[in-house]
Amino acid sequence: MTIVSLALDETDKSYGDADKCWLLANRACKKLLYDFAGQTKTIRQPLLGNKTALLPTDCLSWTKIGILNNRQEIETLRINPGLTTFRDNNPQRLQDLTPNVNDNIGNVALVPYYSNYYYGGGIYQLYGVGNGVITHGECKVDEVNRVIIFPDDFKYDSVMIEYIFSPEMSRDIMVPTVLQESIIAFIKWKLKLGTYQEWIAEQIIARRSMPKKKFILQSFNQVVRESNAFKLRS
Repeated sequence: MTIVSLALDETDKSYGDADKCWLLANRACKKLLYDFAGQTKTIRQPLLGNKTALLPTDCLSWTKIGILNNRQEIETLRINPGLTTFRDNNPQRLQDLTPNVNDNIGNVALVPYYSNYYYGGGIYQLYGVGNGVITHGECKVDEVNRVIIFPDDFKYDSVMIEYIFSPEMSRDIMVPTVLQESIIAFIKWKLKLGTYQEWIAEQIIARRSMPKKKFILQSFNQVVRESNAFKLRS
């Protein structure tokens, strides 16, 4: 509402236009958060009985889906676009996923024409086996139904979801100060008292002023220290 008051003052509008400007400010805020200024929230989401998990209701865009390790880090899962979204919002999803073919890698790896190595007197084949990416599982996000899908052999009962959240419609929404002029420019543009170019220009200025865009000496020193190692330099 402070930003709305500043916009009313700049456009010489009365307080009777406050509600309209407040709605415009909320639209601008959501747009800015979705584009570049979004703050992330992390939750632990339990899996449902059909091996799916729901995206949070206030999720604008997810950034990480994974498992929490012993160092309090999120180890991300592999995104498998091949997982089907068939009946993913149905409690009987797993029972309805009857396979038509058996596509296990075991039969392919036993083909005698590809002998990759010998060990303990045995011949082992790696032909057709996947790459060396090690993860704790895989998933797929159904953006339409807002559901995260897991295969039936996924062994964890919950996952960590990090996402950009949408602010609630409240008159005391807190936004970073660097977004103030961008929101005012959006209000002026929608009231036909400003231009679209002014709105874009203020976004560029705000994006350059965000904390992650600033030079922080500590972060710079950390990069320099991590690049030093006992190794041959090119």
